[in-house]
Amino acid sequence: MSEGATNPAPRRGRPAITDEKREEMTTRISEAARRLFQTEGYSTVSMRRIASEIGCSPMTLYKYYDAKIDILRTLWADVFDDLFNSLDEVSQSKRTPVEALVTLSTAYVNYWLNHSDAYRLVFVADGVTQPDVSVFLDNPDIIGRYNLFASAIADACADELSADILKVKLDALVCALHGVAHNAITISGYQWADSEKILRVIIAGVIANT
Repeated sequence: MSEGATNPAPRRGRPAITDEKREEMTTRISEAARRLFQTEGYSTVSMRRIASEIGCSPMTLYKYYDAKIDILRTLWADVFDDLFNSLDEVSQSKRTPVEALVTLSTAYVNYWLNHSDAYRLVFVADGVTQPDVSVFLDNPDIIGRYNLFASAIADACADELSADILKVKLDALVCALHGVAHNAITISGYQWADSEKILRVIIAGVIANT
């Protein structure tokens, strides 16, 4: 290099996305995607459609999410956070063990009944494959939050339970809770009995000796 020559100025790349900008953008994407999934159906909404909804290019969207299913999983996580945060508050109340389990179970079902759009988004989304769901359900944070019910079942049972029996009772209760919510939401034309009364019958069976 000849004397007096200067080094070329470094090229400027695109500025890094700040945490604040990322949070703002992911919130916008999630809110738009949730509206579209609920009104148009998950299977029919494309990444391009979501990008158009928030006024950005599809390439911009891919800076924040690798695929549409990743957006849906974020929405699922938000719903479960809201659900279990509300259940944590319910679990703090002072009741007998059996009444605590009934109250917790009723609150769980009532959450879905009061948020039927969220229920459909989580459990009835069209075009979602089993592997899509498995990745989400394998999340230990989600599974762990259902231990709230396992603890309530253990407290309500007269005898100490083995881990295997407790799991059977927990799975039976969760299946029953979803069944009550699902039927009330998807078969609303039928006059179902009061959900708390149904749950009391179910819980009596769950806590019975096996």
